[in-house]
Amino acid sequence: MIKLKKVKWRYWIALIIAIIGLILTTCTYFATAIYSKDDVAVITDHTIKDTLVQKNRDVYNNHDETRKQILHLKILSGKYRGRTFIAPNIYYPSQMVTQKYRAGQRVFVSIRSGDPAIKNPKRDWVLVLALTVTIVLMVLVAGRESLGLVVSMALSWLLFYLVIICDVKLNGSYIILLFGLADVVFSFFSLLIVQGLNRKMLATWLATLLGVFVSFALCYLIMHVTGESEIKYETGDYATQDPRGLFLAQTLLGILGAVMDEATDIISSLYELVQTKKDLTAKQMIVSGRTMGQEIMGPLINVLVLIFMSEALPMTIIYLRDNNSLSSAFGFTLSLGVTQSVISAIGIVLTVVFATGCSLLFLEDKKWKARADK
Repeated sequence: MIKLKKVKWRYWIALIIAIIGLILTTCTYFATAIYSKDDVAVITDHTIKDTLVQKNRDVYNNHDETRKQILHLKILSGKYRGRTFIAPNIYYPSQMVTQKYRAGQRVFVSIRSGDPAIKNPKRDWVLVLALTVTIVLMVLVAGRESLGLVVSMALSWLLFYLVIICDVKLNGSYIILLFGLADVVFSFFSLLIVQGLNRKMLATWLATLLGVFVSFALCYLIMHVTGESEIKYETGDYATQDPRGLFLAQTLLGILGAVMDEATDIISSLYELVQTKKDLTAKQMIVSGRTMGQEIMGPLINVLVLIFMSEALPMTIIYLRDNNSLSSAFGFTLSLGVTQSVISAIGIVLTVVFATGCSLLFLEDKKWKARADK
């Protein structure tokens, strides 16, 4: 009965959050007065006039079109509220750098001298809806622990914002030191909020830091010895700071995500094993940690590779469609991501050793308690 009540409360809380989230999503969708920089408008056309301007074909025989929409915009905020304007929109069906608009869609516009210019669609309500779905699923799966997860996620975003502000203030100076300290702070507070301040949390934190910084130092040494050849920092989307420093900072954050996940899984499992099996030896614990690591390593590395491939896929297709060779496309779209994936993979492998080693502290602690009881 107690378990049934807990399950029911979990469902009720998830339902309440879903209702509140849908209300906030609706309010965000219809919100107009909260934006100071741009005005909000709605496309009033039931059928948008869409005409072909010209057909395009490049030297590689890639085909596209230039099309023109005539949009009727009703302004919903600002000093032009209530007025209707006619605005043209030039777009390409590929929609790489342009946007095709739909009837009834809400958009942000900038009006200068009575001439409206569409800036981008109003998508903030989509973010609120996505956040609502995320929190509801967390409550259904994790129960009361979801509160700690939400707080940890919010704190991580806040800390990340502060780190970015510091980086901008320092103009890119000491960027590796800054993001190295950020890794320490991120991991500590994330584990503290979710697990609490205890021996298991400290062991997980220690294993995480060892996995991050040892793998980063090892790969930095290899890069230094090889002269960082074939690493094209200039292909990254960096505009105002040292691209090499930003790449290394990006790598530090990437390693942290994979390593902390693995360290938490291994140490939590070994901690439960120590608590339940009284005659557990250090050798058995090491074998158990290695076995768990072997099962976790493959999926984690594959997840990293798939995330990277999905991110780089559009640009890779564009380079190949423009008749670039595979080696050229790899160098300009995939080389940095592959390097980061390899560094993270090394961290994942090393963390198996560090997490198992830190878990031996539980066994020693149990032995000391047993001696004290005698």
